[in-house]
Amino acid sequence: MKRFSLIILLALFVAGAANAQYGEDYINIGVDAGLALNDYYQTQFPAGFGANVKGLYGVGLNGQVSLSGAYMFFPLDTQFILPDGDNMYFNVIPAFLGYRFNFDNFFLEPQIGGAMHMLTTRVDQDRITETSFELGFAVEAGYVFNQVEATVRYQHSGASPFHLGLLAIRASYRIPLGY
Repeated sequence: MKRFSLIILLALFVAGAANAQYGEDYINIGVDAGLALNDYYQTQFPAGFGANVKGLYGVGLNGQVSLSGAYMFFPLDTQFILPDGDNMYFNVIPAFLGYRFNFDNFFLEPQIGGAMHMLTTRVDQDRITETSFELGFAVEAGYVFNQVEATVRYQHSGASPFHLGLLAIRASYRIPLGY
């Protein structure tokens, strides 16, 4: 019973100390633009765009835990000519957990998670979607201008040779969460 009481007391102390180091919480909503870096996707789907959302939970004066999700659309390169009515495109839906190191207005944020890769082909009136879930990581660096963030991100998901290497820029608006 003494050990249990000691564990509860220690947990309360740690929780109180963590609250004393309270940081800032935000929700970011923004847009992405990205370039595929590996040969497999670069040939057919060289560039894409999309939207993102990120939650930031302050865990100290200089750090935040992040949870981010996005949707990116990669249209087929215009050099590929398909019959009328046929289409092909690639979607990526990444979800990453990370930790943001803040250095005044600059930040660095390593992330780990996964991405859903969806290749959709429309031939005649049939639509075929091939979906896979791939483990991945990302590294993001950026700058904060008041309530706007501008970032550069390298994202990698999947196994070779069909992995997706992606270099993206992101602009987002920061919405502070106050309690």
